[in-house]
Amino acid sequence: MWMSMTGFGRGERHAEEISVTVEARTVNHRFLDLHTRCPGRFLSWEPRIRGIVRDALRRGKVDLYVNVREWGKLGAALRVNDGLLRSFLGEAKRIREEHGVGGEATLRDLLAVPDLFQAAPVGDDPAELLWPVAEGAVRDALGMLGRARAEEGDRMKRVLQGSVERLEAIAGEIRSLTAENKEQAAARFRERIGALSAEAGVDPVRLHQEAAILVDRLDITEECDRLASHLAAVDALFRSPGEAVGKRFDFLVQEIFRELNTAGNKSAHAGVSSLVVAAKTELEKVREQIQNVE
Repeated sequence: MWMSMTGFGRGERHAEEISVTVEARTVNHRFLDLHTRCPGRFLSWEPRIRGIVRDALRRGKVDLYVNVREWGKLGAALRVNDGLLRSFLGEAKRIREEHGVGGEATLRDLLAVPDLFQAAPVGDDPAELLWPVAEGAVRDALGMLGRARAEEGDRMKRVLQGSVERLEAIAGEIRSLTAENKEQAAARFRERIGALSAEAGVDPVRLHQEAAILVDRLDITEECDRLASHLAAVDALFRSPGEAVGKRFDFLVQEIFRELNTAGNKSAHAGVSSLVVAAKTELEKVREQIQNVE
């Protein structure tokens, strides 16, 4: 199964007075680049979440967000900051006595004092108690993400197969012109040899030897053979049983481009040059698509 590196997944699990929501987004990247964000009270989840993600994904930039709602009701009790309360009441009394301000401090006044009431943990660590809920949400999000990546990967695979079929057809046309390309190069050299042979002091035998060497250098048969070999390797990747193929495919695209470029530079045939340009255009489409394959 081919996997795209772009996708989105969401998971949500609930427990008593608690809900955990996880969202995961991925885009293409050369390696696995993982970023997780958990609420401060649940930072201990991050190493476990990273382990689950690494088991599920091989490549891509991953942003995973964890949101916990209503967790403050679990494992915490309200405590009064006694020192701050005494200071507040003392200052209130002093203001009344020194400045003649009437009235007593009310509960409403106390509730407005920052940090006077604080949540203090009681009992077991809520992060440990809630981890099974969070783990379920993470796995649900990654499951949805995996399905989205698989659907996109399947679509990309079909597009790439169409492009590779067109490249194979063009490569076949280039191969069919190799003999004609070599003959055109030889004819061009024969014309030049005839003109040079008429000049005084030129050894015609040596000229024919040099011409034969140059014509052989312009032969693109080897490039066509290597091109066919690389395209066969690409075909094998389409039948690959599920492992990540993006890096291998990208390497083969580079090798195919190199052979096309060499064939285009060596060729003396206008038809071959035109086919090479068409193949490079198609190959550029493949290069863009393959950057997003895991």
